[in-house]
Amino acid sequence: MKDYVYGISKSGLSVIKLLKIQNKNFDCWDDSKKTTYLLKKKFRNLNLIPINKTNLQNYNNIYVTPGISINDNKFSKVKKSKIKRDLNLYYENITAEKIIAVTGTNGKSTTTKLIGDILKNSSKKVFVGGNIGEPLCSSILQKKLFSYHVIELSSYQLETIKNFEPKISIILNLSKDHLDRYKNFAQYVKAKKNILNFNSQNINLISIDDIFSKKIFYDINIKNKISFSLKNTSADIYFEDGFIIDTYFSKYKKIKLHHISLDLSNKYNIQNILAAYVVCKYLRIPIKFFKESVKNFKGLPFRSSITLNTKSKIIINNSKATNVTSALLTLEDKKNIFLLLGGIAKKGDEFGKFVKYKHDIKKIYIYGKSRFFIKKQMKLHAISEVYESLEKALNHLWKHIDGFDGKATIIFAPACASFDQFENFEKRGEFFNRLVLKKIKK
Repeated sequence: MKDYVYGISKSGLSVIKLLKIQNKNFDCWDDSKKTTYLLKKKFRNLNLIPINKTNLQNYNNIYVTPGISINDNKFSKVKKSKIKRDLNLYYENITAEKIIAVTGTNGKSTTTKLIGDILKNSSKKVFVGGNIGEPLCSSILQKKLFSYHVIELSSYQLETIKNFEPKISIILNLSKDHLDRYKNFAQYVKAKKNILNFNSQNINLISIDDIFSKKIFYDINIKNKISFSLKNTSADIYFEDGFIIDTYFSKYKKIKLHHISLDLSNKYNIQNILAAYVVCKYLRIPIKFFKESVKNFKGLPFRSSITLNTKSKIIINNSKATNVTSALLTLEDKKNIFLLLGGIAKKGDEFGKFVKYKHDIKKIYIYGKSRFFIKKQMKLHAISEVYESLEKALNHLWKHIDGFDGKATIIFAPACASFDQFENFEKRGEFFNRLVLKKIKK
């Protein structure tokens, strides 16, 4: 029987390339006419067959890009076991590599990159990819012998995987997200839990900083586990007064973080640092490589990156903040905040939680499709304004800070999906930086 690839995104393209190399017989399709046109130019003898929910039953494996819901009506007549993501194909083709798999609602990409940096700095051959950077199947296409694969996995990729056994599985945190794709939050958590392994030779690293992750850690069915926490001193590894406290690999050891990169300076990044520390210790990598990597870490674009820092203003671009929880973390320990947010609000997100920072926020500029809904739910009417576009919102913000007495903290943390006005959060972040650059040059 043939396979079928639906949705030729970056990950879908890597699936096609791998199937071709393996001489597999498959059909494929993308709903974008532009994408199918480019595919015809790039590949010879590619079977482009439009998706048909009746004919789908005749395929062996149906590889669906993470951007498309497996609960879509198109798959209503197909056995659930046939529907797969790129993670399934990747895992079928991995043999000797040691997988370090990272998931969570927030912080996945930063943690994945930091762990990758540590391993590379210790002279290990490492593939870093998945939901960040290179698609999973690219690691196989490269035909390199990697000592480790450090991979970021979204809930969408984890939905269809069974009996997944990474060397190290990591759950950073869990909060409400992607509820437009799941019937309820429990289904989202269930997908995330597929990252956990039950092989006694492997380990699960689980944060206990939120109630959902904590519940997973204390599940008696999960035996091989290490807890870490920003604040909970009952954790195996926790953070206190500038020290990592290790009670797992030692009876009680304090590790001082003397130098932390500016790109890891936000408090929430300590969670990412703790996870990386545990990986370092578990793999018996000298601690000096961990400390050097934390000190010299270069952050990924649009994740609380500093666009400008002068005497009068600091501008923080966190376009990656696609949910309320992530946006709120950006506001921690900040004063004189001029906040830009907006786009398409996600189902279940609670914008009322911004009230916690009402004394630190000077003004809120809300733009995009969900602007009126967001303003109503926030209940911060006295300091909130709505605008159709990001550009208009920034124009008004710039006028307001012109006469501000003190150093203004301008934070772009949309707390929403980007798709009303932008292709993705990267395009949104790039656009914001261009707008700022124009303002500076005037």
